[in-house]
Amino acid sequence: MHLSFKNKACRRLAALLCACTFGLLAAGCHNNNQNSGFGVAWTTLSTADDAGPFASYIVTIDSIVLVGKTVGAVSAIAVPETVDLTKLTNLSELWGTASVPVDTYTSAIITMDYTTAQISVMVNGAPVAAKLVDPSGATSTAVTVNVDFDTSNPLILQPTFDTSNALRLAVNFDLSASNTVDLTTSPPTVTVKPFVSISTTASDNKLIRVRGPLINSSVNAGTYTVVVRPFFDEVNSLGTMTLFNDANTIYTLGGITYVGNGGLTQLSQTSAGSTTTAAFTTFEPTPTPAPGITSGIFHSVYVVAGGTLEDFFTYGLEGDVIARSGNVLTLRGATLFANLQQVVQFENLDSQVTVGPNTQVTADGIATPAPLDFNSISVGQHITARGLYSLSAAGVSQLDSTGSSADTGSVRIQSTEVFGALISSATGSLALNVQSIENWPVSVYNFAGNGVSAAQDPTAANYLVNTGALTLPTAAAGDPLWVDGFTSPFGTAPPDFIAEAVNAESAVPASLVVAWTGTGTAAPFATLTSSSLTIDLANAAFGSGVLRIGAENIDIKTLSASPTVVPAVAQPASNGLPLFSPVFSVGPGAITEAVIPHILSFNGFAAYVTQLTTSFAVPTPTTRFVARGFYNRGSNTFTASSIDVVL
Repeated sequence: MHLSFKNKACRRLAALLCACTFGLLAAGCHNNNQNSGFGVAWTTLSTADDAGPFASYIVTIDSIVLVGKTVGAVSAIAVPETVDLTKLTNLSELWGTASVPVDTYTSAIITMDYTTAQISVMVNGAPVAAKLVDPSGATSTAVTVNVDFDTSNPLILQPTFDTSNALRLAVNFDLSASNTVDLTTSPPTVTVKPFVSISTTASDNKLIRVRGPLINSSVNAGTYTVVVRPFFDEVNSLGTMTLFNDANTIYTLGGITYVGNGGLTQLSQTSAGSTTTAAFTTFEPTPTPAPGITSGIFHSVYVVAGGTLEDFFTYGLEGDVIARSGNVLTLRGATLFANLQQVVQFENLDSQVTVGPNTQVTADGIATPAPLDFNSISVGQHITARGLYSLSAAGVSQLDSTGSSADTGSVRIQSTEVFGALISSATGSLALNVQSIENWPVSVYNFAGNGVSAAQDPTAANYLVNTGALTLPTAAAGDPLWVDGFTSPFGTAPPDFIAEAVNAESAVPASLVVAWTGTGTAAPFATLTSSSLTIDLANAAFGSGVLRIGAENIDIKTLSASPTVVPAVAQPASNGLPLFSPVFSVGPGAITEAVIPHILSFNGFAAYVTQLTTSFAVPTPTTRFVARGFYNRGSNTFTASSIDVVL
């Protein structure tokens, strides 16, 4: 469940079939009477764009309940799911598709359980398990969050012939707004107060992962259908979903990559029920034959399926290769998952994966990958490996992915982000002074063996990137750059990295995180108008303010002035229906299961400002401010697609 910025900013794809077909197939035709009495809520879960100091944030989300004006509380999802929220920063996950009674839904209630949570923070370049407490200092257990929708954009499911009225419900968990991290204690202490925003349109255009076992496929229609089984789930069914594919959809199946109809044909020949798929999709709302009734499509950009994705006979390890000695890879920050045993475990100790000539190696989302083998995996690469599991006497998780037994070992190479300052560039190449790879400081990586010789092993101070035919952003020496792609095969550098995308600071998703000390302040802003705001840096309670752009951290007090925060503009789909809308929220978050305070969400900035003014006039102090969007250093402007103010 890993994507980089290259895929975060993926543009939506145009619909290829008629909207009527999309609306009916995607929501499912029941044909029971003239009015089914039900509509469909497609619930997606995402995490705000950066994980901050967290290496893992594995919690159980118990349920989501929708509250309708007429029907009252209706369960949309009632199956507890284990989720690592750090894996949802660069993508969204289809959590479930629920048939719910026709009504206007004005709020949602989400229940989470921290009893068995696995939360680790980064300390000196390594993950450390944290102690979890609630705001009172007690051990954090079950919490409930109540979120009100924008009153002008509630979830409205209308009567239709069948359940073709289907709407997306985008749930976004804000790690920065939900947690306070104290690194001065041993172990580090994380104070948990979950903050969630919900909207009937997403605030971003991240790809959406749709995971589940295959039900059937139609090569002629260009579709396949799955049982929705999100996150790490192996047993439950949270609805069904039909995915739409086209000539550009990339399939990785059985260790082989296909493009277009050939991939769907191969998928159609696999076993229904036992073939697990994960489609990385765009979403587009679509009209239906009924006036004013909308539905939507999930369109596959790339698909990973079958044993290439997962199976019951092997364990999986997802993490970052920080060293390689011979055929043994060392992974930092790995997540262990065993499908049959339903085990999801974060590894605070470095893990080991052994590969060999029989290891099946693939690359996610690459239409024409170069020939891949076990030496395609080098230091700096993000991977997911599968194989036979063992635990060393020292407690180190080990995976045999050599494929030497009846169970085939495999490794998926996945897009990796490198952050650093530009040294120089030329046609088809650039050199970086690298500061981090996959948010780990570059100092934790041992590049020995990556080079053709020891003298040519990569160095962080002069990291050589092949940019091919990419158009490079305008940048001067010293400017920060974010490069997505793949490390060069082991033993072949230079170049050290093969770029799929190169982005300058203004094109990379950013976060503005501000905290106030003590009980907070009821006057956090120097300016607050219907079109913009600025943080009051002179406020006596001001504690910290940081701009996070990938691995870059900028203290806002070092800037010439407090950045001007302006709202992003809503984006319609090509058919005019709402696609992306900014989401601005304010509220106290969650404290205990017995206390259910409300978080208020708005899609319009002017109405949001009115609510903030009302809240602060009471007065109600704020303790935290988190904005997500893009930062322009030249104008010192932060364009926010979402803002969360924690009271």
